[in-house]
Amino acid sequence: MRLIATILVGASLFTGAASAASETTLKTSKEDAVFPRPAQLEGAVSFWRKIFAEYSENQVVIHSMDYPNKIYGVLDYRDDAARGVDKTTIRTRAREDERAARDKIERLLKLVHANRKTPQKLDPEARKVYELFADIDDPNVYRDQLDRVRSQRGLRERTGNAMAVSGRYLPNMEAVFKSYQLPVGLTRLPLVESSFNVDAYSKVGAAGIWQFMPSSARIYMRLDEVVDDRRDPWFATDGAARHLRDDYALLQQWPLAVTAYNYGRMGLARALKAVDGSTLEDLLDDFDGRRFGFASRNFYAEFLAALDVARNRDRYYKDVQPEKRLDFDVITTANYVPYETLRELASIDEASFRRLNPAYQDEVVAGKLYIPPHHEVRVPAGLGKTFKLAYAGLGQGRVFDRQRVYWIQHRVARGETLGGIAHRYGSSIRDIQQANGIRNPRLIRIGQTIKVPPRDTPRDSSGVVIAAAAPSLQSTVLQHRIASGDTLGAIARRYGSSVSDIQRANGISDPRLIRIGQTIKVPASGVSAQAAVMTHRVRSGDTLGGIADRYDTTVSALKALNGISNPRSLRSGQVIRLQEAATADGGLQELAYSKASSEPSYRLHRVESGQTLSAISRRYGISSARLSSYNGLTDPDQVRAGTLLKVPER
Repeated sequence: MRLIATILVGASLFTGAASAASETTLKTSKEDAVFPRPAQLEGAVSFWRKIFAEYSENQVVIHSMDYPNKIYGVLDYRDDAARGVDKTTIRTRAREDERAARDKIERLLKLVHANRKTPQKLDPEARKVYELFADIDDPNVYRDQLDRVRSQRGLRERTGNAMAVSGRYLPNMEAVFKSYQLPVGLTRLPLVESSFNVDAYSKVGAAGIWQFMPSSARIYMRLDEVVDDRRDPWFATDGAARHLRDDYALLQQWPLAVTAYNYGRMGLARALKAVDGSTLEDLLDDFDGRRFGFASRNFYAEFLAALDVARNRDRYYKDVQPEKRLDFDVITTANYVPYETLRELASIDEASFRRLNPAYQDEVVAGKLYIPPHHEVRVPAGLGKTFKLAYAGLGQGRVFDRQRVYWIQHRVARGETLGGIAHRYGSSIRDIQQANGIRNPRLIRIGQTIKVPPRDTPRDSSGVVIAAAAPSLQSTVLQHRIASGDTLGAIARRYGSSVSDIQRANGISDPRLIRIGQTIKVPASGVSAQAAVMTHRVRSGDTLGGIADRYDTTVSALKALNGISNPRSLRSGQVIRLQEAATADGGLQELAYSKASSEPSYRLHRVESGQTLSAISRRYGISSARLSSYNGLTDPDQVRAGTLLKVPER
């Protein structure tokens, strides 16, 4: 049976013991001073605490986007789930019911707004809506809530699982954050980002428990054909600690630094400047940036709520016990070696080996690529000595002095060209044409899968890919300029080197004693200078300011790096450099940018007969100019009935 809870049950869904538990005063911590709780966030924190710890995944909360704790009601499917109704069916029903609930609530909001001065005329259901916002001192609050109705599925089950799984990693995570002199409470951010799901992958490309985007991952860890350190909880935690340390170094307040982890530190700094503010409260009150939507505005409140739940695990999850910490020994490879060979030496099954070494790409696990020299491989604690002896005894045919030849498989997306694909992978149009038998580079189609030869792979006179000899440690020596957040370990992983080799090359006795601006020599193996270059291909509608926002850099830095005198002169297809390349005789100088935020948040509005852009703008409380710009309208007077407009969130 389809079960829909009564809409508009009031500001608090739960009653009795559950409600009382959620309002109990939480125990304090010395970190309360580090992570302050602005009064204006109290309602949002309470809301998210219930989402994490009380609402089931089979409940959908219908609430206000502007005031999350203003709850219209709940769609409850727990009985359906108990009767064995499958999740797909429940989700389908929920989507239909959410649409119906929004329509009903918006009708009631319109009715209440029209009768706000005579609430006694309202029927009981409309009166509940009136009372829900009665404490808001704004005569237009009901009108403003139109199209501000949001649904949120409960996370109790996911959070409970995260409480258990986090036990594998938290001891190490807390030690890493302490080593950087950072508040250990920050290690609970993955409760918000991923629920400690190592395999988490978002629709915008963020991955791992810390949900790094590729752009920021390439600053703080290694991401290439062999490994994706975002999926490695240990390497990713070290990167996240340095990321947050850099966020705090710029913004000097943890509420801002935590928010910057979602929004981007440079973007947040510009937002503060735009409103002449200095705190998160200033941004929440005054900033109306297009990207500063519901997710960013609520990120710090979600973090505080997750911290509360983690501190009070015994209250919310009495039957959940953290899993045992994953202990291991670390061995460094000296050759190119197959993944399966190392797994066999570890004498453990595939799932256990993968759990300890989750960063390796599918091509490596499948044997299409080897694990290169100087890679750290984890084996169960106590097996390190036995593993080293077995590794030393590997004969010819089991270790190699060169990487395997392979193809990258790429599925062509809308708007892509062969030239753009070649540039992305460091290949060439000619090599891709030869690999795929493509005569005309313009004749590729959306959805087509093409083989892309890897970067820097030698070819014989006929153009056939041949195997490359493995470079020695002295064959390529790069110079790297130390940037904020760098460690020798991260630099070594990035260039396929090792900490000890870098120490020897530079006479560094203590790897912790490096300074920002220092130039060091990096004996690199298996990485090209080109691999260090990051670029952006301009698309229709891009601006230099928008590109700077996306990658958390500045317009002036991009102008200087690309020799751009007029930022308005960008053309579609132009390649913008985001950082300088490492060369054998020059340094690597990166621009400071961090994680790209999620996609801009907007809602859709279908233009009705007789509506003007001005009327639509007034309805949503934004300017006509902003609405025109957001939709690329050259003539605002030409909007036609039936047109779908994107309306950015305020």
